[in-house]
Amino acid sequence: MDYHNLGRQGVKVSPLCLGAMMFGGPTDEADSIRIIARALDAGINFIDTANVYNGGESERIVGKAIKDRRQDIVLATKGRGPMGEGPNDQGAGRGHILKAVDDSLARMDTDYIDLYYIHAPDYTASAEETLGALDDCVRAGKIRYIACSNYYAWQVCEALYVSRENRYASFAAVQPLYNIVNRDPELELLPLCQKYGLGVVSYSPLARGILTGKYAPGAPLPPGSRAERGDKRIQQTELRDESMVTAQALKPLADAHGVGLSQFSLAWALANPILTSVIVGPRTLDQLEDNLG
Repeated sequence: MDYHNLGRQGVKVSPLCLGAMMFGGPTDEADSIRIIARALDAGINFIDTANVYNGGESERIVGKAIKDRRQDIVLATKGRGPMGEGPNDQGAGRGHILKAVDDSLARMDTDYIDLYYIHAPDYTASAEETLGALDDCVRAGKIRYIACSNYYAWQVCEALYVSRENRYASFAAVQPLYNIVNRDPELELLPLCQKYGLGVVSYSPLARGILTGKYAPGAPLPPGSRAERGDKRIQQTELRDESMVTAQALKPLADAHGVGLSQFSLAWALANPILTSVIVGPRTLDQLEDNLG
């Protein structure tokens, strides 16, 4: 395994990051722990979860699975999403972020989080408020590096400026959606990260399953697939004919290399030198084995 520095930071992470979105939901605890153990044995040292994944169950299971190997793991989680029904139970305001960090630490039974993302922009909270709260967590030793997910390039740039002006901890990495059929980050975000030395940890390299080639325009949904299970994210985003047509057109290229389309698509993302790591989110051990290939 060749490990990469997270942007300009000294911490090194594996080029594949194990995404834990399925754990504690479609993947039960026992299978989740088996998947985590196999990933660690394969050399993956980078795990990504979030407080909103399956009502906190993902964080709890990840913490339990890595308890005896915590010092070897670069553990990433996220906060910003709704964790209750109250008006302040979500967002990137100071109160919610401070509580969300403490709650994540408790669920994962750990003293620190290696990489903490703001899961998505909060247009009701200023960058000064969000970054000030994160800086306090870094100074308290609760977080080692801070990051953002789903930010536009201008928002990342604003955050870098605010951190510099206020001497706050600065974003070390970004987490964008990036794959063969979603290449928007190449326009502004990736060049920005390259210029300022931010790590890029991309998610959904298989376009939520479209780039496995199992979906085809006009065909029945594959049994057991995210779309067949009624997953809203794929139904609202990737489940479109244009992406399916692209996936089918890529199959001959994968065949020419003697690999499956999923491995071809992952390798395509990993080949981008601006990317630090690519998140895979297996639901089953077989899917992880395919990803490792």
